[in-house]
Amino acid sequence: MEFLKNLGQFILFQIATVGFMLIAPLLYLIPLVFVVLSPPNNDVFPILAVAMTVTGPFVSAFWTMIVCMMRRVHRIRISGGDYTPSLEGVFAATGWMLYGFFGTVVAEVLFLCVFHLPRIGNTSGLAIWFAVMPFVIFAPLLLVWAWSSFIQSPRRKWRRGVEDRKFRAWHCT
Repeated sequence: MEFLKNLGQFILFQIATVGFMLIAPLLYLIPLVFVVLSPPNNDVFPILAVAMTVTGPFVSAFWTMIVCMMRRVHRIRISGGDYTPSLEGVFAATGWMLYGFFGTVVAEVLFLCVFHLPRIGNTSGLAIWFAVMPFVIFAPLLLVWAWSSFIQSPRRKWRRGVEDRKFRAWHCT
């Protein structure tokens, strides 16, 4: 009976963890609202800043893996293939998670070295800090988006145009 109780607790913990990971990007906007609406001498801001900084790499790893694996599945299906789960996909997902986690850790360390948490009375400094921190947390995901949108996509379109011209030149003569 103890085994079933522990198993139930484990399953509920996993559900709560995934639920937090799914709504965390929205939760990261709450401190900014607190800074704007609350009086400047509030002791909750350092706690929110530490919570945001500590949970950030885990949330970024989760969302980077989800977004990049969905891009992978979409790319495979667009090219005419059918996505089948494989060990290669597991390694790709693990790599994206590690990239998201360590990329966020590096971005947070750089951000905290340059911009320290402002003093409690400085409401505008706190508002700016809490407004920028979500972008720091999701920096690896933003870099993947920028890479695929501005660098990789134009090259792929150019390459596809060259292949189409070669195909037409070969088959239409």
